[in-house]
Amino acid sequence: MGYKVAIRLLLLVVAVLAASLVGVIVGWAARTVEPSNGRALIAGGTAFGGTLVLLITAFNFVMDPDA
Repeated sequence: MGYKVAIRLLLLVVAVLAASLVGVIVGWAARTVEPSNGRALIAGGTAFGGTLVLLITAFNFVMDPDA
């Protein structure tokens, strides 16, 4: 495994863990505000997806040698 692949894999793991944390917190907050499991699941999943896309885009921008 090359150096760049190892760094990208590490950044992917960090992004997934951070997005999972954000998704759980948003889902818990949504469940606390309104006791509906469906809305909490949708809110948490949306927060997870948005955070993951944002972090991967940011990491790609930082890792780009032309930046």
